[in-house]
Amino acid sequence: MKINNKLAWFGGVVALSGIAQANLLYNGNLDRRYQQEIVPGFFLPKPDGWVNEGTRTVTGAFEDESSSEPWAGPAPTPETTDGFDVTNNVADGGDWGLFFKPFTGNTANGAVTGHLYQDVAAAAGSVYTLKGWAGAEANATMEDAVLALDFLDANKNVLSSSVYSMLAELKVVNGFAFNYKEYSVSGTAPTDTAFVRARVSMINGVNASGGQAFVVDDFDLEVVPEPATMVAMGAGLLALARRRRK
Repeated sequence: MKINNKLAWFGGVVALSGIAQANLLYNGNLDRRYQQEIVPGFFLPKPDGWVNEGTRTVTGAFEDESSSEPWAGPAPTPETTDGFDVTNNVADGGDWGLFFKPFTGNTANGAVTGHLYQDVAAAAGSVYTLKGWAGAEANATMEDAVLALDFLDANKNVLSSSVYSMLAELKVVNGFAFNYKEYSVSGTAPTDTAFVRARVSMINGVNASGGQAFVVDDFDLEVVPEPATMVAMGAGLLALARRRRK
């Protein structure tokens, strides 16, 4: 039986377009948490499956630059109900976000920087897009707040980065809690890429007065395969369609 090659090709394109729709991140909505010891005997929740790094310029490594909070992901961020404490194996059904604390930077200890990131296997030539929600209160004071994609080799060395500075937009009033807005950054993985790092960072935060929260929630990482892979997959789908129609 003859087939319509145009229809088969269209079907292949539709199928391939779905590849870019799956979120590559685990716990992208940040609702699942583990308990991190901040100082001996004192614990705060952090997003499960993500790496949290905090430092202050004078005193070094620091754990209390951020914490997961049930109030940190209100509308207009997507409503999610996956709240789960993996340390204590307790489900709460909450909608959690991450609370960065620029006010923990000070003269004595130095400005505070916090990174939250997750590494995902990646392929050179593919285009990655990271989306996420962020907002800040009027007095949140920091050198920068960024959404970033870092492309890493097999040894986790950074090959290149695509970085979007959210700072100028963070505190623009829009009528929502924390002036929440959705942000996006895209980049093409260079040669030798083995991993892509989805990252959000608070850079050199310092204490001010009044409300100073910087909050983030609901991240989504998508990929469009590099062109040669797309062509090969399209050809495979077309061949499969031909076999099925014979």
